[in-house]
Amino acid sequence: MSIFEKSIKEKIEDAKKNPATIFALIYPYLLVIGLVIGLFYVTKFDIISRQTVPPALPDTTATAEITMQPAKTIPPVDVMSMKSPSQELIDKGKQLFSANCSSCHGTDGKGDGPASTGLNPPPRNYTINTGWKNGEKVSDIYKTLQEGIPGSAMASYEYLNPKDKFALAEYIRSAFIKNPPQDTDDDLFNLDLNYNLSAGKVVPAKIPIKYAEQFIIQEHSDKYQKIVNIINAINNDTNNEGALIFKNVVKNKVSALAMFSNSNVWKQSERNFIDMIIHEANQDGFNDNVFNLTGSQWDTFYKYMNKYL
Repeated sequence: MSIFEKSIKEKIEDAKKNPATIFALIYPYLLVIGLVIGLFYVTKFDIISRQTVPPALPDTTATAEITMQPAKTIPPVDVMSMKSPSQELIDKGKQLFSANCSSCHGTDGKGDGPASTGLNPPPRNYTINTGWKNGEKVSDIYKTLQEGIPGSAMASYEYLNPKDKFALAEYIRSAFIKNPPQDTDDDLFNLDLNYNLSAGKVVPAKIPIKYAEQFIIQEHSDKYQKIVNIINAINNDTNNEGALIFKNVVKNKVSALAMFSNSNVWKQSERNFIDMIIHEANQDGFNDNVFNLTGSQWDTFYKYMNKYL
């Protein structure tokens, strides 16, 4: 046995007799490991402590209040003809530019109009060919007019009809842009496909919810008032058997009477009357007591409803 092996054996025997020596032997190693972990944690503290919970997402179910808009018909446009615009179309674009765009973009298209002050980013300088968000082609400018540019003061001009948006695009290109790039047939075809320009469309009228509710109430006010009058009459009819049956089987008087008011099928026969109530009892204002009516009670109930409706 070598001296080294003998030394190891002696230390093991000594550790068995005195366990505290084991801790003394491994303590330096534990200390080094602890220091390494501590240094790692300190150097990575910024990452470890960083908030990892994702931010709350905005409520996408919320809808903005719409404004009153009449119905309108959008005429179809020959998109391919925009490769060779008429002078009449360009002149129309000049008028539209002066009325809608020059306040920000300036009469010379340099983005220095009176309303451009303080806008960040500033309005587009049409005389510079670089940095265009969507591009300088007719199809590109049409997209900008249709959708606007998020994060800038460039709002959507969706309210303009397609021909007017083309007129604006053609005027901007002819008046301000040096050597503007030309649209290919595919460019114009895809533009037509995206916005359905050659088909035209009918846009239905839009009405704010608060006004729609008022119109609905006004439209049904006579019917509702009739139902209210019937309910008052039934409430005052304290000794009539038909009134007692109604009060016993109905949980929502307005819903039950509205069901009768919206259909005349039940008036054709007592059988139809019973079927209508039984099939939609829980949805049309009746309670479970209606299933316990006898034949004579159904007959009385049927005649009583005919009295008012």
